[in-house]
Amino acid sequence: MTDYEDIRSLDAETLAERLLESVGRDHWPPVHTAVEWVMERHGGQERRDGTDFRCHPLRVAVILHEIADQTDPNVLCGGLLHDLLEDTDTQLDEINTTFGSKVGDFVRALTLQDPREGQSKYERNMAHFETLRWEGRDAQIIRSADRLDNLKTLDAIDEYDRREDYLKESREGLLPLTLACNTALYHALQETLDAAGA
Repeated sequence: MTDYEDIRSLDAETLAERLLESVGRDHWPPVHTAVEWVMERHGGQERRDGTDFRCHPLRVAVILHEIADQTDPNVLCGGLLHDLLEDTDTQLDEINTTFGSKVGDFVRALTLQDPREGQSKYERNMAHFETLRWEGRDAQIIRSADRLDNLKTLDAIDEYDRREDYLKESREGLLPLTLACNTALYHALQETLDAAGA
């Protein structure tokens, strides 16, 4: 099994190279094009902790491939592109045209809506996990890989209450979905939550 800390220490270029060497370039949808989109469209963005944002979707794809044992290029592209609608000017029709509607469906399903008036982020995320129950196993696997990477960078959340809510929603909302869709990701998430004291 892949050591997450090994993945965490890699820069965006090395993560991209590692993924493409392992997956190859002859796929539909084209994983190498999704990597190019990550490098271009998330270029210059930073995460809350000040690190290169591009590393996050690349780590998600590596987690999907190396920990969750996913080889379907649709799933890998979905993992790479999952934040594009939220964090860039990319439109869903661009994703559908370039990568196909299956990848577009994953990205749509994984895009968080802004909280409704009076709704906390915790409530929004729990509603999102409930909606994911109907989106299918692959979308759940991608969200689980995304959350695993986010939990490993949890120190970037400054507010104690938000951090506790994030851990609680991960355990109560996402972990049961992960158990049903991918055993390796379930164990990785559970270990991470246990280590965080959730």
